[in-house]
Amino acid sequence: MNKVIVLLSGGMDSATLLWLAKRDFNKVWAISFDYGQRHRVELKYAKELASIAGVEEHIIVDTPIYRSIKGSALIDESVDVPSGEYPENEPPITTVPMRNLNFLAIAAAFADAYEIDHIGIGVHALDTPYPDCRPEFITSAEAAINAGSVLTAKRKLRIHVWAPFLGMTKRDIALLGKELGVPYEKTYSCYRGTEPPCGECPTCRQRKEALKGILP
Repeated sequence: MNKVIVLLSGGMDSATLLWLAKRDFNKVWAISFDYGQRHRVELKYAKELASIAGVEEHIIVDTPIYRSIKGSALIDESVDVPSGEYPENEPPITTVPMRNLNFLAIAAAFADAYEIDHIGIGVHALDTPYPDCRPEFITSAEAAINAGSVLTAKRKLRIHVWAPFLGMTKRDIALLGKELGVPYEKTYSCYRGTEPPCGECPTCRQRKEALKGILP
């Protein structure tokens, strides 16, 4: 079928994934989530990216469950987003519990309804401190999606969780995006949600390093 629905946050990784999808798939949808994130401004960038890319449809889903969960710096205003690098060998304070599992499940519902055979997610090697960005999670999520899929049950068509950046660094992704013509100036990556971005949080620091020499 060669269709894909891409999880689009508005950041550089998901933007690169969207442009790669436009190159490699016949039809492309985008899906974004408003889950009470303190950097909700990213949705403004996601909308513009989806418009520039000319997707079939840009779906924005309200996910209110996360407004009731405390302890993550991305959704709990009482918890500060730290400066500096991510901690080693433990999930960061910016972890949102089961976020990618929920997002993939919702995207899978649209995949079932629209008969889309791929769900794209931009997880990569530097995301591994987050439990739901590891290869074993992607494999397990795909298995669960197909076990519950109407599309799979009725037509024996498998839904693939497409995660082409697994094993790649953020710099690798940026260089690929440069080849694809991704408008990185239209992307947003700050976890503190400020405009301009803070430049100090882990995701700002990773972005700056990855885009060195690509963006002015």
